[in-house]
Amino acid sequence: MRLSGGRANVAEPSGLAFEIAFMHIEIITTGDEVLTGFIVDSNAAWLCQRLLDKGMQVQRRQTVGDDLTHLVAILKERSQQADIIIVNGGLGPTSDDKTTEAAALAAGVGLALDTAWLDQLEARYASRGRPMPTSNRKQAMLPTGASKLDNPIGTACGFELQIDRARCFFTPGVPNEFFRMVDEQILPRLATGEQSQRTEVRRYFTFGVSESALSDQLDNLSWPTHIVLGYRSSMPLIEIKLISQQADDTDFALAEQQLLPILAPYQVGQGDWQMATDLQRLLDNQPLVLHEDASQGLLLRQLAPVLPRLSAHYGPLPASAAALLKTLQQHDGLHLAVGQASEAGIPLALWDGQQGAAQTLNIGLQDQQLHTTVISFAALHMLQRHLQALPAICDYQTLKRSELRHSRLSG
Repeated sequence: MRLSGGRANVAEPSGLAFEIAFMHIEIITTGDEVLTGFIVDSNAAWLCQRLLDKGMQVQRRQTVGDDLTHLVAILKERSQQADIIIVNGGLGPTSDDKTTEAAALAAGVGLALDTAWLDQLEARYASRGRPMPTSNRKQAMLPTGASKLDNPIGTACGFELQIDRARCFFTPGVPNEFFRMVDEQILPRLATGEQSQRTEVRRYFTFGVSESALSDQLDNLSWPTHIVLGYRSSMPLIEIKLISQQADDTDFALAEQQLLPILAPYQVGQGDWQMATDLQRLLDNQPLVLHEDASQGLLLRQLAPVLPRLSAHYGPLPASAAALLKTLQQHDGLHLAVGQASEAGIPLALWDGQQGAAQTLNIGLQDQQLHTTVISFAALHMLQRHLQALPAICDYQTLKRSELRHSRLSG
């Protein structure tokens, strides 16, 4: 994911510059196991996306090991630059968990026993018929002046502490504890902050076009002062975001006036859109029959949870668009098919009982799972366009078409 724009000065085509006054948010991940690569830092990746969904862009991510001197140094340094710092890891009961001590040293305060959290820990162990290990008492020692962040499923409470100019949030490294603390404790606190009251993100999803092709058309445009343009590639989609903490509806309207015509040939949805739920809305309880070969049942797995009138058949199916469409013409009702793979590609066909269309697409991907994901989405895109009263087949920049067929019942 990348952004066009940011906190720094950004030049407009006129030569003037403007400043995007976004909250400066940073993430610090702690732990030797993360620093050495034994554990992949999936928590930080999740948090970056979660914040962006709320309109808050992370400016910097850093990792530091379990060294008290290094932890204190990075907290002192970054707290002079950032508005918000979210620190993940190092709140456990063992000797290598040093984040709480580092936070207190960086803030110039001592550690104090939180008796309420200690009581909660002791009660939790007692409910399991075991005494609390002495080492867990360390998890009830918090920096003086810190505000506790509840952890209903773990022994490490988080806490919020002001260090220099930064509001610092300290969180446990266990993923399910971390995710819940962010959603239930941290995001609500950020949402009530003055700087994030006007945050808004508008999302637009495209298919069949590359990120670079969109960038060539969008990056040199002049956007309203408080709008930042963001990109995220998540196969098979390219997501475009308009992000602002200060824009009003007029700003977004101006931005969309130049954005949407460029996205139009490739746009499949916007907002909280998902293909399966969009097809549920468009079908409006109309029955649908799937025929799957190269898609390996992926269409059924995606649509079955939301479509009550869905049935499916499995291959082998023809390897050409013409033959696949002819196969569907033997049936009444709405049918969508993904045929057999060949050197030419994979055929897709749609038939509604009266008319239909088929195409053979070459995806050009070596990763088989990703290949199946893209070809299945292309089939669903044909169905979506048909239900929107658009031609089922459209042109793609990133997919090569080798065969195209249309058919209609005579008379």
